[in-house]
Order: sequence, then structure tokens, then C-alpha cells
Amino acid sequence: MSTEAMAGGREPWSLRDFVVVGVIGLVLGYLFLQWVPVWLPASAIGPIAQEALFGFWFLGGILSAYIVRKAGAALLGEIATAFFRVFLFGSPAGVLLLVTGFMQGLGPELVFAFARYRLWAPMVIVAAGGALVALPWNWFRLNYFALDVWLLVALAGARVFSGGVLGGWLSWIIGRAFLRTGVLQNLAISRAERS
Repeated sequence: MSTEAMAGGREPWSLRDFVVVGVIGLVLGYLFLQWVPVWLPASAIGPIAQEALFGFWFLGGILSAYIVRKAGAALLGEIATAFFRVFLFGSPAGVLLLVTGFMQGLGPELVFAFARYRLWAPMVIVAAGGALVALPWNWFRLNYFALDVWLLVALAGARVFSGGVLGGWLSWIIGRAFLRTGVLQNLAISRAERS
């Protein structure tokens, strides 16, 4: 078992860890705003189409946790992403987006905590589980609770699928791609690969 797995994500945070999460938040904060014009037209198809695209917004927390592998990385990554979206890029959702970022980071963080910060590889499972935790807040904001129960079940399925694929699988692909470039040397993801 690697020292990373034994530590269970409880190693102290370094300045480099904070910088990496901040850079991820900055870049994704910008990209998330570019996703809005993709997500909004899906409403013409219906809320299931929007839920099928929702998982992209989980990248901030899941990618941060996958790379840094420290307790709190998923939560901090989503909050940083929401912060940059609101205060640097001017999200139309406003300050309320910080609560959304918190909820979207809380879900994956709870999954990691449940696994005692030893589960870093199956990002699809983490993201799908995290998508469920964020669901009530997002649905409250979007007034989905007024919809029929059968539609809510379909929406939940679309959210879990989207969270797993767009949030989890895409985080894994991006993390692996950056790992191959060598820019993540001496971070937890790189040390885990060497052990």
C-alpha cells in the first residue's frame, strides 16, 4: 500500500496544493461561464437535457481532489471555481453561486470522507455520488420540486449519469493528461503513480 493511500488524504496542505486548486478554480471558473450557452439552449429540449449536461460543473472539485488528494480538496476546488466565476468573471447567477459551489463540492467531499480519503481512482463513482448531494439545492433554485415525481426520478438519473461522465470521467482524463506532461510532479497524484 502506498504512503499516499495510508495517509488517507490527511497530509498537511502545502502552498503548492493551494496554488494548484486556485489555478484549477480560475481556469474552470472561466470555462464554466462558456458552458452556460451550451446548457441554457438545452432547456428547449427539456430539463432532462439540461441535467444531462450538468456534470460539467462538477469538474472544479473532482479534478482538484484527484490531483491534490487531500481532505477538503473537492470542497475548496468547487468554492474557488464559484468564487472566480462570481467575482472575476461576473456570473449572471451572482453571489448565490457560492452556495451552489459549496453544495457541488460537498457531495464529492462526503464520498471521499466516507471512503476515509483512500478512494481516489474511480472518479465516476465519486462524481455520481456527489451529484446526488448537490441535487436538492440545484432543484430548489430551478424550481424542479414542482415537477411530477416520475420526471424527478428521470432528472436524478440524468444528473447521476452526467455527474459520473462529465464530472468524473472527464476529471480522470484531464488529470491523467496533465500527469503525462510532467507538470504535476511532486503532487500527490504523481507520488501515487510512482508507488
